[in-house]
Amino acid sequence: MPNWVAAILVGGALALWMGYYVARKSAAKKPIQGGRAAKVLHYLGASATVAPGMMLLLGSILFGLQFSQSLTLCLGSFALAAVFLILYAAFETRKAA
Repeated sequence: MPNWVAAILVGGALALWMGYYVARKSAAKKPIQGGRAAKVLHYLGASATVAPGMMLLLGSILFGLQFSQSLTLCLGSFALAAVFLILYAAFETRKAA
């Protein structure tokens, strides 16, 4: 298994774990009203927002990736977070309307 795949798997697993706490704290401040799909997208968006830091650290230090490779993983994670949070916003606004 290539090192970048291992960094994605380990970083993604840690991000899913930490994303639970971020999403829970965010939902406590402002309740989610878009239904089950909005809750799932909110959780995935929170997880993907937490992931870049872990991807950079794990990729560079633990798996020995070059900085440019780790940075690519981070930017991909930010893009994924943007997609999830835009979809979440679409479900929230549809429910509010």
